[in-house]
Amino acid sequence: MIRVHVLNVGHGDCILLELPSGRLTVVDINRSEKMDADSLTEVIQTWNPSGALYDRFLYGSGALDYKTLLQRAGYDIQLEDPIPYIKTLTQSPGNTDEAFRFISTHPHMDHLTGLSDLMRNVAMINAWVLPNSYTQELSKLTDSQKADWALYRSFRDDIQSTVKVVRPFARDTGNYWTEDGITILAPDPALLESEDESSDANGMSYVLLIQHGWSKVVLGGDAEKATWDYIVENHGADIMDIQLLKASHHGRDSGYHQPAVKLMSPKYTAVSVGKKPDCDASNKYRQYSDHVVSTRWHGTMVFDLYENGTIEFWPENDRCSNSFSMAMLGRVASL
Repeated sequence: MIRVHVLNVGHGDCILLELPSGRLTVVDINRSEKMDADSLTEVIQTWNPSGALYDRFLYGSGALDYKTLLQRAGYDIQLEDPIPYIKTLTQSPGNTDEAFRFISTHPHMDHLTGLSDLMRNVAMINAWVLPNSYTQELSKLTDSQKADWALYRSFRDDIQSTVKVVRPFARDTGNYWTEDGITILAPDPALLESEDESSDANGMSYVLLIQHGWSKVVLGGDAEKATWDYIVENHGADIMDIQLLKASHHGRDSGYHQPAVKLMSPKYTAVSVGKKPDCDASNKYRQYSDHVVSTRWHGTMVFDLYENGTIEFWPENDRCSNSFSMAMLGRVASL
């Protein structure tokens, strides 16, 4: 069985893969105690339209704390802290006592915030970081994010010795990721070079296929049109009829690629999102996907994929019945 955890980290990504080998894989990280301002405003206005303005005033003045603000709106989904969640998984039966690999899909901070904390608190064997020349505007980063960016650069430029840096491309094979059923769909060197020259970090994004028997998972990172064009042309047969798709670029139109999504026809499309963007493509995904689910609506989501092709969905919060999902294994049993 493959267990996929899509953590509720607000505007960003953190995906955890529990693989049959026991090698825990962390794909991206975004660590924050609170939603970003845009996401918080949108949630409060949606859930508490009559009292939103007053409550936002109280919150801004310090008279109302963050958790109480959400509770007054009737929105009871808190952000997930990836560090304790990951540490708990490393102690689960069948898993090794460290995370085997960290995969950085691309160098945007909503996929990198908390990287320093992760490496300090969780033993990690290797990190996947592709070479690139992307730069951050340091003035826009917090002090902790500056440390995250510096660590990322040390991996990217291979100037540290604590973690083995791995740089696989599409069509590459390696003992460990091949054994774990991981296929790198994109990028290849030419695509990476092209997107790097244009400073398009989303275009550099890893897109991964994980397969266990008849079950398939595709993790889309923040891939956009050029990447999906490449995948359809070179891996069209590989991505047909999958069980789970992690929607690219937080479910935005920019990450939606109709030919690829039609080929995949996923049973579930998972969207990791804070504020629902104006360019949200959820309805487009619904044309080809049985279920489109989001962290904004369900909180942290766990998917179990079995060798025979069946999939089970365990949401932290089952909004359809407005009840806490007691079957959400990562919460009730493991955590």
